[in-house]
This record gives sequence, structure tokens and C-alpha cells, in this order.
Amino acid sequence: MSEQDQQQEPAGETGSHNRILDVAEAGLWIVLLVIGTLVGLEVMRDAATRVRPMDARGPVPTGLTEGEDLSVIAKSRDFLFWRQPTTMFSGGRWSKDGHMFAQNTEEGDWIDLELPDLEPGFYLVEMFMTKAADYGIMAILLNGERIGKLDLYSGRGVVPTGAKELGVFELRGSEDVLRLEVAGTNKRASMPYFQFGIDGIRFTKHESGDDGDDGALETGGEGSDDSPSKEK
Repeated sequence: MSEQDQQQEPAGETGSHNRILDVAEAGLWIVLLVIGTLVGLEVMRDAATRVRPMDARGPVPTGLTEGEDLSVIAKSRDFLFWRQPTTMFSGGRWSKDGHMFAQNTEEGDWIDLELPDLEPGFYLVEMFMTKAADYGIMAILLNGERIGKLDLYSGRGVVPTGAKELGVFELRGSEDVLRLEVAGTNKRASMPYFQFGIDGIRFTKHESGDDGDDGALETGGEGSDDSPSKEK
């Protein structure tokens, strides 16, 4: 072997070594790319899993006049009435993830709420309330006329009632007043017995003046027997 060939041999070995390094580096980048893709997919699957329980609570009620948008005209006495977030409750969905919660209430307590201005006429009235183990039985009055009664006891935790159709009633169109009055409590209710929550109220224009029923009464509330409730 000539001296020139001996000098060129190390250069060839170096080139082969560099090519091996290039291939190894490319392989490493491919492995990292695959790992990154797999991690990203796992993160997306995990995020989707976390969203499902919220969606599983059911649809959000729509078309409501929110309870928090109803001005308080008067109360029987100074009890708490405030907007409570409902995102921590897994039993259903409330409009705008909240309701107006009445605390420290007693039997006979009431609150008058001013309804929004509407075109005078007849409307189908639907209430959206909240049920819980320590909630009472509510009498619902419109402009001084009792239009329904709802037992807000629930043995399934804190849950929305959904739409409770009370019937078709005439509205003046302005200065209409909704009264919520604690009429009693379910015999299976727990202390403090007489709380309540309102998500909102929905009015649907009705061409006829014929009323539906005389209001809704859930005799025993959810999870209870048919024994009479303790009420006025």
C-alpha cells in the first residue's frame, strides 16, 4: 500500500463515522417526534374525558328570565337571597351556572320579585327552581293570585327542577309581581327545612286565555313516600 493510500484511509473511516452519527441523530428526532405526538394525543384524550362529566349533566335551560335579573321589591323579613354558583353540583345544569339561593328562611317567609316588562296578554308560565334535601315547599303567586305550588325536596342531592309548567295566565305587561312563599316542608326534609332556589322563569306568549291546570304540586318530592308533607 502506498503512503498516499495510508493517508486517505483515516479520512474514509471518519466519513463513515459521521454518516452513522447523522443516521442516529435523524432516528433520535423521529423517536422524539413520535413520543411528542403520542403525549399530545393523550393530553387531548384526557381533556375530552374531563369535559364529558360536565356535558353529562344535561342541556342548559334556555329562554329564561334569570332569577338574578328579577329585582327584589320586598321580603317578609331580612333573610339572605344571593346568587350561588352551581358548577359544583353534578345533578344537572342551571342557566348561566347559577341560581338565586334563599337562606335562613322560615315557614311563611316570602319574597316579591318584579317581572320584566312584556306585551300585555296571556302567557304560558314555567318555573325553573332548585331541589335539595333541606329545601321547602313553595307557593307561587302572580300579582297576588296563587298559581302553583312546588315541593323542592330532593333525595338525590342538589338538582334543578327543569321546566315546571304552571299554566296560562294574564300579565299586565308592566309592574307584574312574582311572589315565592315558603308554604311548608316535606316530612323527609332535613334541617334547616325551608330554603329554596330559583334559576329563572319563562314566559311563552299564548293566543288563548284558557288556563292550563291550576299549578303544579309535587306531593312528596323526589325520593319520598306519598305521606303528606308538613305545610300550611
